[in-house]
Amino acid sequence: MAKWIRRSDWVGTQIEDRFVMIHIESGRYVALNETASEAWRVLETAQDSESLTTALMEKFEVEEAHCAESVAQLTETMSKLEMIEPAD
Repeated sequence: MAKWIRRSDWVGTQIEDRFVMIHIESGRYVALNETASEAWRVLETAQDSESLTTALMEKFEVEEAHCAESVAQLTETMSKLEMIEPAD
């Protein structure tokens, strides 16, 4: 199973209920909600979809099937935005 890790060329800070991030080189920015922010924190170390799903289920009350689907969508979006990359 593929593992993902966050890229180091994004920086961010908490602003009210969002974690706002900016890409250092391009200036692109995103605002992460609480769930995506927690996923970003967990992705500091390499995670596969199953371990990321488990970590989010420990933090939030959510059904496994729904969480797994959300993780798949989130990792796809983060990958397209070049926020995460395959772990070696």
